Amino acid sequence: MENKSLKLFLHAAFSVPEHVDGGSEAEKFTDTSATIEHRFDGSNCKPAVIGLPENVEPVKPEAGDYNYSGMHDHGTLPFPREGGEYAQLIGFVCEAKKASDHFLTKVIEKRSVSG
Repeated sequence: MENKSLKLFLHAAFSVPEHVDGGSEAEKFTDTSATIEHRFDGSNCKPAVIGLPENVEPVKPEAGDYNYSGMHDHGTLPFPREGGEYAQLIGFVCEAKKASDHFLTKVIEKRSVSG
């Protein structure tokens, strides 16, 4: 049986301009720091949990909260299908967001120190 999760991957590249000045818009962003690249795939990411974690009861969300709550205005929702390619891709995106947050935090900290 073929492992489909090995075919799926997400490639992320992070770079931030060293400085933002100059004449035209194109010139402002040509001087960039080193680009950091990541590959997220089945070997380094778990599939995302689509529904609620085990032993968490569905509750009606607060107004403006769009996270999955397991409940709708008229009662509980059926359990979503877990696993599969979409869960794997969501897992990749979640890990890419963590890597992006980590990268940007380091950039901000470096710039605040050099100031």
